Amino acid sequence: MFTNYLKIAFRRLMSDKTHTAINVLGLALGMTSCLIIYIFVRYEMSFDGFHTQSENTYRIVEHSSQADGVQHWPTTAYPLAEAIRHDVPGVQVTQTAGPLTRIISSVDSKGNVSRFEENRLMFADQYYLQTFDFGKAVPGGIWLAGNAKTAFEQTNAVVLTQKLADRYFAEFEGHYEELIGKTLTLNNSDPLVVSGIIRNPPYNTNLLFEMLVNYQFFKNNNRYQAGNWSGNYEGTIYITLPAGTDPKGFEPRLAALKKKYMNAEDNMRVSYFLQPLADIHTNTLYEDFLGGYHVSRQMLWVLGSLAIFLILIASFNFINLTTAQASRRNKEVGVRKAVGSTQTQLFGQFIGETLVVAILAGIISVWALGFLLNWINASLSIINLDLRPDAAVWIFCAVLVLVVALFAGFYPATLLARFQPVKALKNAGNAQHQRFSLRQGLIVFQFCITYGLLAGTFVASRQMDFFMNKDLGFARDAVITVNGPRNQVQAKLEVFRQQLLRDPAIKEVSFSSGAPITENYFGTDFRLKSESSQMNRQAEMKVVDLKYQSLFGLQTIAGRWFSTSNIVPDGSAFNGFVVNETMVKNLGLTPETAIGKVVTISEGEAPILGVVKDFHNVSLQQPIVPCVLMCWNTGFFEQIHIRLQAAPGDHSLDLPKALQTIEGNWKQQFPQDVYQYAFLNESLAKGYIVEKLVFDAFRIFAAISIFIACLGLFGLITFTANQRTKEIGVRKVLGASVAGIVALLSKDFLKLVMIAIVIGIPITWFGLNQWLRNFEYKIGIEWWVFVAAGLLAIGIALLTVSYQSIRSALMNPVRSLKSE
Repeated sequence: MFTNYLKIAFRRLMSDKTHTAINVLGLALGMTSCLIIYIFVRYEMSFDGFHTQSENTYRIVEHSSQADGVQHWPTTAYPLAEAIRHDVPGVQVTQTAGPLTRIISSVDSKGNVSRFEENRLMFADQYYLQTFDFGKAVPGGIWLAGNAKTAFEQTNAVVLTQKLADRYFAEFEGHYEELIGKTLTLNNSDPLVVSGIIRNPPYNTNLLFEMLVNYQFFKNNNRYQAGNWSGNYEGTIYITLPAGTDPKGFEPRLAALKKKYMNAEDNMRVSYFLQPLADIHTNTLYEDFLGGYHVSRQMLWVLGSLAIFLILIASFNFINLTTAQASRRNKEVGVRKAVGSTQTQLFGQFIGETLVVAILAGIISVWALGFLLNWINASLSIINLDLRPDAAVWIFCAVLVLVVALFAGFYPATLLARFQPVKALKNAGNAQHQRFSLRQGLIVFQFCITYGLLAGTFVASRQMDFFMNKDLGFARDAVITVNGPRNQVQAKLEVFRQQLLRDPAIKEVSFSSGAPITENYFGTDFRLKSESSQMNRQAEMKVVDLKYQSLFGLQTIAGRWFSTSNIVPDGSAFNGFVVNETMVKNLGLTPETAIGKVVTISEGEAPILGVVKDFHNVSLQQPIVPCVLMCWNTGFFEQIHIRLQAAPGDHSLDLPKALQTIEGNWKQQFPQDVYQYAFLNESLAKGYIVEKLVFDAFRIFAAISIFIACLGLFGLITFTANQRTKEIGVRKVLGASVAGIVALLSKDFLKLVMIAIVIGIPITWFGLNQWLRNFEYKIGIEWWVFVAAGLLAIGIALLTVSYQSIRSALMNPVRSLKSE
């Protein structure tokens, strides 16, 4: 019987190829979208869940209470890990420093030296790869050479990922055991001994590293940071509690430790909490300056809701078209019931037809999935996205096909199976009014979602344009940023500057710890010298040179910029600050009264020399933070900024030549460093990866929603036109115009679209306002957005129904009146 059902289903579907194609294509689009969103959401929720002890592992985070509020840090003081090991038995503790950027040198068998600037070098202790073993991701183990117990026995031991092992020792062609004991050089001076090779970690991790160096090496070379209870640098501590231990019950033990080891002031200021490992990636409370990215749970819920809505839209299309054509099958149902078919058998047959459509749609979705995932991975390579299907995805796909078949097919199958034989044979069917009302509701629902996505696309697009084009308070065009050399000598830096300025395409050169907005964020406490330490607030500290202001166009509103008198010869001290407006307001001063006031920061004290107009020193998701600029130590010059210009008398910039000049002079002055550059505008754009992802999602899913809804409208208008063929012929014979007939066929659908818009406006407004609340600087939602989205929705619907309406209106009335 099942075979017969399939045969009948295929014959029935092939007899009406247009509607079958519409149904299959609509369901395929909905399923494909749902599968992609499922894979993405599952990937984002899976971060660091592949470690054997992940469920019992926590990151220790710090809340620092200051006069200007509470700062939330994902890092803590370095000595805390050792104190836990000493005072709290029964828990496993591991700590890291980084990831950091360092120069690594390797020498091949011919004596050739290769240098690489690695930005994912992390210092880790001997417990790190025991806590984070990647056991669920790599059942056979991650070790290609060496092991977790002996890898960090030597102070200068380094564990390499497979990727870096192949880069540094390509000539060994995967013979990783032979690499144990090989030597690399850190920052052109310190030898590192290879003690292990591990497989490349999965991309869905917040533990970003490509090489691990023994933490003891960091501790020996950074005694002050490693032993400082008051500081918070780039140290992260993780603990693994015994199974069943309440993390909230463990936090008082951390409070007891800080009370024991911290001074009274820091103990009052600092609080420690445990954050579950699985919570790190989707929690945006803690600033992520360790190279990763966050996707909030709110965004994942929104994407999940989109997946459900798209499946609903596709399913409603199927329900609409199937119920609309129910009258065509009345006689078939009547005959089958008359010869003995039961209602259950008919229901099974019609559900089988839906299942065939769903299976065909599922096959198309699976076929398209591989291409789309490769495209998405390539488009978002900046965050190392690695979306790929696995067994769970195929199971989900199979379940999705069954659910869609049951959901989309249940009502039409029930409706058809319940036809009464006598009425069916008379072609009466059930009450048309009820079925028509259901179709009305489904169309309204479809276009309500479509309208919301259209308006969301407009708003997301304007918000992205706002991010990209807003005046940030500093000049950012035609600026190239080059990494600073590791060993900085002021005389060599000046020679490099003067050599570059000889090129007419180079206008200015400046050295600093970072651009106005930069990943190189250095934090410090600040207060007036006359205030008590309880009044400490948090500020950003920038180390700059004399040319920084002119290169970036910072505007002085009080006092002055630095002069040569502020350059301390040995670079070990500073004798003045330039601060921004926000810092002045935070101190309760005006720009004029702030000049000359002595400010104390964590690194010392000095008078305020000048105040610059506020510039955005953090991304536009956050408010401008207090900023103190100083001329201090050349060792802090982590970036070199170069402003380009067109040569005099020329209207265009010879960019390749300018880049060649910069690189050539760099290699001449700093031969032991690795040259890297980036355009400042491109670097700034990287700060809005997640926002761009939201915008792209709105745009793509709005297009899919529109297309699916239009498929449904096209199918319904085609069916309606066919049902009213004789009516149209009669109207034409009696003098009706083409425009009148088009209006007759279109007006009912357009009314439904307008109802959807009216319902969608308040819902869309609320949702978009909730999304925009995530940004400190944002656009307003203007009335024209809703009007434009509404007009677009109406225009799309009108174009969809007009084609078939016009075609029917132009049909020869003689043919119309002859049709059966």
